[in-house]
Amino acid sequence: MNTMLREELVYLLTFPLVPVILHYFFSRFLTCRLAGQRPVVLSSFLYMACNLALHHSSFPGLLLLAANVGLTILFSLLYRGEWIRRIYCVLFITALLVLSEAVMPYAYTDTGYIANLLLSKLIALSLVLLLLRITKGDGHGRPAGGYLMILLLCPMLSIFALIRLSESLFFQVYPNLFPIVPTLLLAINLLIFVLSDHAMYVQSEKTRRQLVEQQNTYYVHQYLMTRDHQEEAFKFQHDFKNILLGLRARLHSGDEHPSAAELDRLLGKLVYPPGGCDTGNPVIDSIVNYKKQAAAEHQISFSLELSIPPQLELDASVICVILGNALDNAIEACGEPSLPERYVSIEMNYLNDSLFIRIRNPFAHEIRTGSRGEISSTKPGPRPHGIGLQNIRQTVSEWGGLLQIAYDSGLFQLEIVLFHVLRKHSV
Repeated sequence: MNTMLREELVYLLTFPLVPVILHYFFSRFLTCRLAGQRPVVLSSFLYMACNLALHHSSFPGLLLLAANVGLTILFSLLYRGEWIRRIYCVLFITALLVLSEAVMPYAYTDTGYIANLLLSKLIALSLVLLLLRITKGDGHGRPAGGYLMILLLCPMLSIFALIRLSESLFFQVYPNLFPIVPTLLLAINLLIFVLSDHAMYVQSEKTRRQLVEQQNTYYVHQYLMTRDHQEEAFKFQHDFKNILLGLRARLHSGDEHPSAAELDRLLGKLVYPPGGCDTGNPVIDSIVNYKKQAAAEHQISFSLELSIPPQLELDASVICVILGNALDNAIEACGEPSLPERYVSIEMNYLNDSLFIRIRNPFAHEIRTGSRGEISSTKPGPRPHGIGLQNIRQTVSEWGGLLQIAYDSGLFQLEIVLFHVLRKHSV
């Protein structure tokens, strides 16, 4: 067997480690969309076929590198995550694979070249497995703008520096010293990745704690409302017999009109106050009732049209992010004193294991959009704003739902669809 054929065979035998590395990495730092092993294996074979076609093409080096990055981005689409995080993960894993090959010492023999092919893949796989053990991130969290630029530029600059230094006359004279450069670049990229993962993990945990506190606030408010209603019911039941005796005596005396009015008044005590939310889903009831009370303090009315069954299998954190932020935004928009009407309309329906949510409110302020059509906050001040709507969009996307925003003629409308929402008795 000639040398070139043997090298190509070894390349074919070691290359399957690349999709394995990508799958382990993306499954941890993004979220896999595919269910089961067969779709993942088929996608890996398709990735390998495309990459091998590029390997045997006549593209120049930089174009070939760009094509491989694009192919890795396509492979990452099998996994769920924010685009910014996805792009950083693709750039980082590409730099890791390139630098892992570059750290191998220069091979003077065919056997050394073959050994380098195998060892470079094993080094990349070992580093990914090490990252899986020492990192805590779960694909959530996002660094601030300045740090985000550092994260995106670090792997790109590392590859660029590697290419430029490989053309240096010094390393052409002393090729055995060249592996020092990719080793240092690899260490820098790994350190930055671990530090950024820790920072995003802390940010994610802080968000989770805030959500838990928000949920507890909703539950406490719902408990207080329920307790007050039960106390009224107990008082009424305690005095029920005496009230009936008094009414019977007044009816015998011929005083019918006051008795009828008294009955109407007593019957009113048996029900919840009109307009309250009582769907049988504690999370939804707690949030809506809490926000309804907050809106009432600002003379903002709530209109509820809720047609959902009780005991839906709802993720409390998801509903808190979506309903809590959406109603906060709606109440804040209705706080404009120039509005002729100040109200929040909530419609919720359930059909075919899907939950449909529509929230509408009037608005008077100017709505600005960014370059990609996203709504930008118009609040003054240096603090970051517009986070609520971003969280809604991100949460709906992570759960595979649909989000549509419309605003026209002074009316803002937010429509959300969450799929695969089951009822407890149908699980």
